[in-house]
Amino acid sequence: MQTKTNNVGVKEPRANKSGSNRTTTLQQKAYHFIKEKIMNRHLKPGSCLTDGQVASELGMSRTPVREAFRLLEYEGFLSSCARRGWQVYCLSLKDIQEIFDIKETLESMLARKAAECEDERKRGQLKRTMVRMKKSVIANDYEAWRKADVELHGVLLAMSGNGRASRIICDLNDQWYRIRLGLMAMQGRLERSNREHEVVVEKILAGDGNGAERHMRDHLHNLREELERLLLHVILPYVETGV
Repeated sequence: MQTKTNNVGVKEPRANKSGSNRTTTLQQKAYHFIKEKIMNRHLKPGSCLTDGQVASELGMSRTPVREAFRLLEYEGFLSSCARRGWQVYCLSLKDIQEIFDIKETLESMLARKAAECEDERKRGQLKRTMVRMKKSVIANDYEAWRKADVELHGVLLAMSGNGRASRIICDLNDQWYRIRLGLMAMQGRLERSNREHEVVVEKILAGDGNGAERHMRDHLHNLREELERLLLHVILPYVETGV
């Protein structure tokens, strides 16, 4: 059987074989199953799991589960442990600082590019989503706010027209998502975040690329500082390895 190598060095069967299609589908199922559990903290940082355990739970063989594990390791969600299987990766303060070094540089640039977008459908969607975020804060509906926030950033990234940079940002956001849940629960954070987002959106809709870039950088800097304080003073003193 012919194989191809993906961008993480994992050998995958060619998709024109029916058996290969099934293997790929099972790998994707295992990948999304494990990733969702990690992001929503159903699998805690530092907890161990094996391919046999997941394969049994999903009713599949170990092969697609092992391939999913390798991809999740490449993306920073798992780490392999000698003779212990796999472990949910623990984010350290340094990991968060590295993530935000990249986010501050890339996302501020993408906000500037978004201000050049003339697609009225996307501009209208950005405006409507900002309105939803404001209403959800008034209603104290965190889940509605979270969904609107994800959509707003998705629209902004689409408006930037830079697919590669957008994919990097999405991958980084997935990595720190589990910590974000605790951060956004802090008193006043949603209100502050909304005010910062609103200024960015105003600058984008006004076509002010420099202003959009500057305020996005300020927003991410403020978010980073609050997150670091949360980790240093509330979380990391009470855990052994990370979050």
